[in-house]
Amino acid sequence: MAARDVAAEIFEARITVLKARVDPLARLVHEFAASLLKPVRYHSGQEHHGYRYAKPGVEHFCLLKAARVVSSLNAMIALARQGYIQEIHVLLRTMIEFATHIEYVLESRDSTGKLEPKAEKYVEDFFADDRRNSRDDFKKAQVPQYDVNKRLGASLDEFARQIGADQDRVPAERLYSNVYLTFSNYVHGKYPEIMDMYGGVPEHFHLYGMHGTTKDDENIQVIATNLNTASLTFKKMVKELKLHHLLESDKFLLNWFESELPPI
Repeated sequence: MAARDVAAEIFEARITVLKARVDPLARLVHEFAASLLKPVRYHSGQEHHGYRYAKPGVEHFCLLKAARVVSSLNAMIALARQGYIQEIHVLLRTMIEFATHIEYVLESRDSTGKLEPKAEKYVEDFFADDRRNSRDDFKKAQVPQYDVNKRLGASLDEFARQIGADQDRVPAERLYSNVYLTFSNYVHGKYPEIMDMYGGVPEHFHLYGMHGTTKDDENIQVIATNLNTASLTFKKMVKELKLHHLLESDKFLLNWFESELPPI
């Protein structure tokens, strides 16, 4: 077998592994959705219509963001087949936001499940933005990513302190911010990131993906890393929202929940 054929088989096997790792996350989203009251078909009486939840709350917020996480992962795997590294990194930037916002909302709940004021307003504004009849309907529903990074970073730093691993430690907030800003460079098309598309023999801009180059391995690695991130977020969602009942009759989900994350 030619070396090129061997490399293609290995690449396809790695893609298959990634797809299999997304499966339990997708299954959890479906089971979570089925455990809630179904959304109803909404029609504004004008131009806009679509499904909406009657009384959405934290659970619905996490479910919707989780659905986008899974969809993003599946899209990245599809793009990896052709080596569209720029577009993979754009999707990673969105996936990171979806995942960290799930964790931010979960971290902002007290022992009774009540949200802190800033997070409560964010969730309320998110669901208040519910129609699209005209440009006047658009409502801002956002929380500064700085606040998200600060909240999640403080939690990780406290955990490190408790286990005595905080000596010479880079603040987690800075690490969160670095990752977010790194992938934001692809969203905004910064100079060095666009120039990563240039190269080859003869040198040219790769406009049809970079499959078959060293970027293949980079794509696999970055998707695998962020699959670990997504898995940790989903496991936290199960714990914080007490979704263990979804695992009790589903051995596939239970095995995923109890399993260790694979090394990258």
